[in-house]
Amino acid sequence: KNDEMITLAKFLAISGIILPMLPNENLIPDVNLTPYGIWLATVVVSGISYLSYLLKRYVFRESGILVSGIVGGLYSISVLARKIRKASPQEAPEYVAAMLLAVSMMFLRFLILIGIFSVATLTVIYPYLLIMSAVSAGAAWLLHSKWKRPAVSGATDEDEDGSNPLEFKVALIFAVLFVVFTIATHYTLIYAGKGGLTLLSFVSGFSDITPFILNLLQGTGSVPVSLITACSMQAIVSNIAVNMCYALFFSGKKSSLRSWILGGFGCVIVANVLLLLFFYFL
Repeated sequence: KNDEMITLAKFLAISGIILPMLPNENLIPDVNLTPYGIWLATVVVSGISYLSYLLKRYVFRESGILVSGIVGGLYSISVLARKIRKASPQEAPEYVAAMLLAVSMMFLRFLILIGIFSVATLTVIYPYLLIMSAVSAGAAWLLHSKWKRPAVSGATDEDEDGSNPLEFKVALIFAVLFVVFTIATHYTLIYAGKGGLTLLSFVSGFSDITPFILNLLQGTGSVPVSLITACSMQAIVSNIAVNMCYALFFSGKKSSLRSWILGGFGCVIVANVLLLLFFYFL
């Protein structure tokens, strides 16, 4: 579509023209926050989301629910959560399996982002992210294989696919969150130390955790890699719990989906917590 081509042209402009022109000097003294750093994080995250958005809309448009989950983990898990309220009791395991696949892909998405911004952190955190991705995918496979049924079309109307991840308001929200978390992280470390940052990592799970994690990665000079790894894992498990509550809310109080959501997400959360404890006592 013409509007999609215009959007692509905008992305090429903001990444290839605007980004190199931005200054790389701190906006606030002693706070690692530069216009270049903010825009770089926005471009990288938006680029990955935009690619998965195009795959869902044009390549896998007539795909099933599970493929929607795989792509959704790179784009927006919340889109799947909103679709849950329209699922029949027979489709319940498939929809929960799709959401768990989305969680599995989310771990791989963070693996890519961490590799781009901090190789040192990647060398520490990658085994945990790969294990959690495998656990989430395994739980999804068990749900999918246990309930054999005819394939259900995952095609949706354009309005249900969510907004374009390169819309101005989406990029603006991400940039604002990035600035907020960068400032919050800086002053939390000054006044509350590592304990305060640990608490902040759990709190960040109630919003988009990507800005929080990326601001940690860009400040690896002042934050130890071990603390970045722990806070990233804590933010992820907190966000998974929030996504579970999000799915429970849309499923309804009397829905047959609730037991599947609690069981599937519960296994992933418990496994994540056990890995986190293993990391702390290692």
